[in-house]
Amino acid sequence: MKKYLLNISMAVLSITLISSCSKWLDVQPIDRVSDETLFETPGGFRSALNGIYQTLAKPELYGRQLTWGTLSAMGQDYTINTKIPTDYQMAANSDFTNVDLKTSVSNTWGTAYNAIANCNKLLNELAKKEDGFFLSGRSERNLIKGEALAIRALLHFDMVRIFSVSPAKNSQEPIVPYQDVYPAHFAMALPPAEIIKRITDDLNEAQNLVAENDTLVNKGLLSGGLNTLMGGSSNASGIFFTFRMNRLNYVAIHGLLARVYLYAGDIPNAKKEAEYVYTRFGPAGQRWWTFTPEYNTNSILRYQKLADDLILAFYDPQLITNINNFKGVNYSFPLNDATSIFPATERDYRRNLVSPDNTSYKWIEANGSAYQTQQNTILPVLRLSEIYLIYSECLYRQGNTSDALKVFNALRNARGKSTTFTDVSENGYYGELLMEYRREFITEGQTILAHKRLNRPMLIGTKRIEVENRYTPVVPEGER
Repeated sequence: MKKYLLNISMAVLSITLISSCSKWLDVQPIDRVSDETLFETPGGFRSALNGIYQTLAKPELYGRQLTWGTLSAMGQDYTINTKIPTDYQMAANSDFTNVDLKTSVSNTWGTAYNAIANCNKLLNELAKKEDGFFLSGRSERNLIKGEALAIRALLHFDMVRIFSVSPAKNSQEPIVPYQDVYPAHFAMALPPAEIIKRITDDLNEAQNLVAENDTLVNKGLLSGGLNTLMGGSSNASGIFFTFRMNRLNYVAIHGLLARVYLYAGDIPNAKKEAEYVYTRFGPAGQRWWTFTPEYNTNSILRYQKLADDLILAFYDPQLITNINNFKGVNYSFPLNDATSIFPATERDYRRNLVSPDNTSYKWIEANGSAYQTQQNTILPVLRLSEIYLIYSECLYRQGNTSDALKVFNALRNARGKSTTFTDVSENGYYGELLMEYRREFITEGQTILAHKRLNRPMLIGTKRIEVENRYTPVVPEGER
């Protein structure tokens, strides 16, 4: 019997909101008194949303498995030996029959759908309240609703990317259910096209809902650059409205839409969303996000998460402790073929994030001033650099190879490369595009998902690893 519990907490309050028994779909409040009490005050709604974000940072989700854990192992980021756990060795070899790996995958599925159930519960309670109930009125109610919708969409999309075959295969086999009601005991798996439509519907609605807060009411909380990303910002309405740059904000939702549309092969819409972020908010526009300069990567005071371009990131104050406890004395997570990814003959300051013992500095405790130590808690989910890659690919697929290479080289140069990439052949362009995904998102979990989307092999040194029909775990038993 499985139980997935979500603890919704305030500064001095911890309330268990929802549990599930046997299946994630069988969700009921376990304490209706506490449940009703939680949503009696505006602070309860804030607490409920924060509790969902805490779930996203759990090891089963973006705290490990969907970033530096299972997905990075599948993406061949680590050398396959006893310096990584057995289930990660099996993930790298696509052996999804392994008991440890099946348990890990099942836990990720269950935790994701538990968070989705809590989003649906929160949306239900929001529907019962008028704008005036909330301390900041309409903009706050819309913000909470928009973030809940966006989280629901994000989690469903990542379940699709992990458990469905490559979209390049045009399969219409129903694999993943879209759960958008609460309470619910059963939901049919949907064909990919239908579930993508529901994801984009949620994201488009979410984008409209958060716009007032993020672009008008509290615009400064999103446009303050690294200082706001790392330290938040004082706000008359309270701490709930700070750290917008870490959450499902207006720009992040545009970026997620670009990611989803690209996955679905909807190039015009993917280009529209990516171009909007690229031209309005990056170095080419208002510079709400930039790229970490090289001098902040080449010393003990390095910005190990390259946080300047993080559009969406989650937060775990115990991240380093959790990582160290998980590694213990047995696991060091050595990087796979880092010398080929970052050859000494090529200038690329991302090489500075590879430690002398061939591990990633991204997940090692940093010391120094506030900006270094604050990055210890960050879990990268979406970067401006991915927007560049999406925009470049859309331009390329529409035949505008000149501008595609211009955008592509802008990212490479921002990361310290001094050479200009010029190959517009299909194999040449996509080969370098996927290598850029590997350089940019090493140990962040995105590399395997890019290869899987394009159904193209992973090239590690001289080794060619086919992706087709391999890196697609089966939906956990009892959930189909």
